[in-house]
Amino acid sequence: MKIYFIGGLGSNFYHSKDFLQELDSKACFLNPYEKYFRDEIELKSWFKKETVEEESICLIGHSLGGDLARYFASEFQEVEKLILLDGGYLDLDKILPLDTELEETKNYIKSQILSDLDILISKEKFEAKHWSENMEEAVRQSYHWNVQYNRYELAINYKNIETLLQLRRKIQAFKRKVGDALFISPLYPNEATWREEALKELPDYIDTIFLENFDHELYTQAPKEIASLINEWLSYS
Repeated sequence: MKIYFIGGLGSNFYHSKDFLQELDSKACFLNPYEKYFRDEIELKSWFKKETVEEESICLIGHSLGGDLARYFASEFQEVEKLILLDGGYLDLDKILPLDTELEETKNYIKSQILSDLDILISKEKFEAKHWSENMEEAVRQSYHWNVQYNRYELAINYKNIETLLQLRRKIQAFKRKVGDALFISPLYPNEATWREEALKELPDYIDTIFLENFDHELYTQAPKEIASLINEWLSYS
């Protein structure tokens, strides 16, 4: 069985490297955020090409990557194990309009302007619960230098993200029961009502693990601990 991992919006390979190295089996990183998908057909075609038509797949997804992983698991019989890291369970139409999400995303990308990347790295390192050379490289890979304006900007193509966010609204429902599925998520002291309701709608066959003192970026916050939970689950699932 081959393991594939899809990170959240804005993530790159280095965000996941520490986590993937802790898994008992080799895992491949997939990055759909570098591609422009016009529709679901192109999205499915990309996944099929990236996974080289594996006979058996364990698919792990975080956040928006969890939404995509849930969709691929519904569409491809080869996905026999599905692991969602705080993703793949929200109906965003119940939380905010698509136009609002797109506008907020665009404004966030535009706001990420830096003159000195090392200052941001120092800040991230100070605030992080887990830090490594990979995490530093993840920050560096997240920005590119704009020669014209003499500044660092977030290395995200908004048009690519726009189409993915639009597609996400269409691919929420499970179309089939995956062989084995696991959902790992933070347990917040004061859960928002919309999240409580969304969690209730998770299919009964999905195993769930809720963790105290974790936040949304749980696999970068504690890569060894999250990988250990997955290794244990995979050993008996």
